[in-house]
Amino acid sequence: MKNRYSQRVSVDCSAMFAGENVVSEGRILDLSLPGCLMESSKKMSAGEYIQLRLFLPDHQAPLHVALAAIRWAEGSKVGIEFIRTSQSEQHRLEQFVRRSSRCDASSTLSDRGVLAGTAWNEKQS
Repeated sequence: MKNRYSQRVSVDCSAMFAGENVVSEGRILDLSLPGCLMESSKKMSAGEYIQLRLFLPDHQAPLHVALAAIRWAEGSKVGIEFIRTSQSEQHRLEQFVRRSSRCDASSTLSDRGVLAGTAWNEKQS
């Protein structure tokens, strides 16, 4: 198993993403500063680029990721790396991950709204 270079937190929130000729939804399963893991019924391939909006369980406005890359795809799950976000969105993401990491590891954060976005996570062996 590869060591992570960034802390990851479990989440359960809706996602919506847009890429070349596709707009679809998914569920974010975990989140870290460089990206997250998403599950979606839409078939995606490594190397694709997308835009995302993440409606985190903090009930604030959607978190916008202007550019993200699919780094791996396996079945319905994809690992997505955030490539371009604004400084304010990056700061918000850092705060969310920091706060969420303090939560009990066995609990999962859930949303009440639609999350538009995509995420990244390294594939584990």
